[in-house]
Amino acid sequence: MTFSRYVTDLLDLFRLRHLDRFDVLLAGFTLWTLLAAGTSAFAANGEQVDVAMQAFRVVNVAGKPSLQPTEHARPGDTIEYRVSYRNTGSAPARQVAATLPVPAGSMAYLPDSASPQRVEASLDGKSYAPAPLTRSVVRDGRKVVETVPAAEYRFLRWTLGDIPAGQTLTVSARMRVIADE
Repeated sequence: MTFSRYVTDLLDLFRLRHLDRFDVLLAGFTLWTLLAAGTSAFAANGEQVDVAMQAFRVVNVAGKPSLQPTEHARPGDTIEYRVSYRNTGSAPARQVAATLPVPAGSMAYLPDSASPQRVEASLDGKSYAPAPLTRSVVRDGRKVVETVPAAEYRFLRWTLGDIPAGQTLTVSARMRVIADE
């Protein structure tokens, strides 16, 4: 079963079958993120942290970027994802980290759009380093360091630290919807 088919089956369960393939992509990404992160997370000290995600289409209004809540996306659209982490416990949630996946082949992270700006990126979900990522390659027999294109990032991660009881911290990043090749 392909990921696309899996997402379509999931959406059937939620009666969202009327969506076209790019809407399935957007809804599927949202479901995938919530399934990966859950609707709650736990801090290093066991305090419960509720997770909520919102998607906004970035549009120009009078020459300025504006955010419109959306459930629909088309190739070329820029989507801003905001994920909020709320400590519902009675003590500070310690060492909270937020991770946002970037689906391969369907979305590309837009560099310098992360908030907070201090973000780590990963190509595989296992190894993270501060963005922008670099890699060593051999060119003309010489080892050189090059910047990894942000479109190759597959995960973004923020170290939020401690979240006081009853408080919320939000992370966000923009991604461009890319057409299937």
